[in-house]
Amino acid sequence: MLQQDAPQPHPDRAKRMLTATDALRSAGRRRPPPSHTQLYQEYVMQRIEAYKNSISRDELMRLGAEASDELFQAEETQLLLTEVLMNEIVDELIKKRLKLKSMKRWREQFVKLRAAQREPTHWGLDGTCPIVPLLGRLEANDRALCVGTASEAPAYLLSSHDVDVIYWAPDAGLAERIEQRSITEQLSARVYTLVAQLCSWVPATPGPFDIILIDMAVLADLDIDRRYEVLRSLQERTREQGLHVLLPSPTLVPEAVFTYYDGWKREQPPRRRKGPRPVGVVMVRPTAAPIRRAARA
Repeated sequence: MLQQDAPQPHPDRAKRMLTATDALRSAGRRRPPPSHTQLYQEYVMQRIEAYKNSISRDELMRLGAEASDELFQAEETQLLLTEVLMNEIVDELIKKRLKLKSMKRWREQFVKLRAAQREPTHWGLDGTCPIVPLLGRLEANDRALCVGTASEAPAYLLSSHDVDVIYWAPDAGLAERIEQRSITEQLSARVYTLVAQLCSWVPATPGPFDIILIDMAVLADLDIDRRYEVLRSLQERTREQGLHVLLPSPTLVPEAVFTYYDGWKREQPPRRRKGPRPVGVVMVRPTAAPIRRAARA
């Protein structure tokens, strides 16, 4: 999603986000998407870990004992690697139990699944979602932070485009639902959830992020001072030329927090020949000059 203004000797230097025009003209991408081999390995490990979490400790210990028997029946045993080998044997035993698909069968199904997931309608979204026009600017392993209930469906859409998503859920029920659906949709390697009660604390989630989605309903529940602190924290975790996508709610519209975005630029939604325009607001963090802290409303 971002590219450097000029070649830099260090990969951690700030990057510039492509404009829509730049994205269309771009001849290549900074990072290749993950290979099917990588994704298949993630799929296998997700299923294995999910199985381990679903069984009792006694059953897991029985698997360990079975792995131990197989290990010590081998003609050559490297004692220093016993624990590592036991873990590998346990994983192999679980793979046999689950009867996981071969890579060939998995790839055939995965390609169709991922193509469907990359359509906004798969998640109940349409052209009014402000994330949809931004998808062409995203690259594999870009980082997104999603805050609040309204960012759930966009979070899945972003992860299906190989974006790494951290989701701050307002309650444990939502966090668990997102985790379960991510597993079902084979997206759990891309989605990490945690419960964040922003009225009292902001998680120590390190940046920088390329894009942050903010459900305005979350901010509506905060008093003015706390709203300022939360937005300032999110701004400081945003990469230069990174985006904040403000998702409107019946209780608070994006325009109500514009004073918190001193120095930021509002990005105008793309023109559409037909159909509704995207809702919500996209704000762009300034480049080079240090970001000025938002003025209290």
